Amino acid sequence: MHNDINISSRIMVAVDDHDLRRVAVAGLRASGFCVSAPTDGDAAILLAESFSPDVVVVDSFLFAPDGRPLHEKLRESSEQYLICITNEGQHRLRTSVIQSGADDAMSMPVHADELAARCHALLRRPRQMQQRVDSQVASTIVLGPLVIDLGRREVRVDDEEVQTTRIEFSLLEQLCRRPTEVCTREDLLDAVWGPKWVGDTHVVDVHLSNLRRKLDKAAPGTKVIHTVRGVGFRLANDVTDALELSPVRAATFA
Repeated sequence: MHNDINISSRIMVAVDDHDLRRVAVAGLRASGFCVSAPTDGDAAILLAESFSPDVVVVDSFLFAPDGRPLHEKLRESSEQYLICITNEGQHRLRTSVIQSGADDAMSMPVHADELAARCHALLRRPRQMQQRVDSQVASTIVLGPLVIDLGRREVRVDDEEVQTTRIEFSLLEQLCRRPTEVCTREDLLDAVWGPKWVGDTHVVDVHLSNLRRKLDKAAPGTKVIHTVRGVGFRLANDVTDALELSPVRAATFA
């Protein structure tokens, strides 16, 4: 059951509150969903295109770069299911966000099991999402010189294919889902090894070091992964700087 969810059901959680984001992401992943969690409006808009989520969970007080509520911007540009989170007791705001296009609204405090249940309920409804899942060849993340085919699990940098292990691919995918952020070792362990992993966090460094060598060999002039000492890892400037010229987008390999 969980394997089917991972293939077809992706959730993007775009909320400003750190504790809410942590609880929501952990709960949704425990329910078998594939989850991306940007922390600002810019990254959320980029990932809404590249990650192709089936459900978007968004804070009603998070704003797009143009100053509009993020949930309105996302609804305008996509048909993905949208759940809006409001502060406790804001009945009128919950009503307003649903009238403006949200499929559902929840008030704080948010419980992970309820959020997962609401996502499952939305996904049981027939919508264009199912047609997209059935007809889509292979969604692809394109970040400047870096291209990742999520369906075929292929990586290319500067048009050179890079052979990766399952763990290396999953680690790189996690970094690409949060292109403007630093991923801590704990973030990566939770996403790739699971929240029940018990062991040395150094395992993340070992696999990323092996991946770096492969990327460097394929494209010596392009740095893909940058280490932030004492914190974690992020995509290097050679990749993220290209976003201004070539935004993250959904694509397919020819």
